[in-house]
Amino acid sequence: MLVATNPQHYGRWGELNTAEALAAALYLLGAPAAAGGLLAGFAGGPAFLEVNRRRLDRYAGAGSIEVLYAAERELLGGG
Repeated sequence: MLVATNPQHYGRWGELNTAEALAAALYLLGAPAAAGGLLAGFAGGPAFLEVNRRRLDRYAGAGSIEVLYAAERELLGGG
């Protein structure tokens, strides 16, 4: 789960626009500079990586779906 920073859905969990979703995918695939470059042209875009950096870093380093789900539960306060 990531937090949107676009003007229409700012602060909402999981309501990313297309640019945020693509940037998150790029970040998770090891291209954080490309993710930042993509977001630079969008309102609220530069804040997306800042707001979600801790989550993105944990998800990127998960290594398996089980570890990813455990990280998500921990980050969301559920375990």
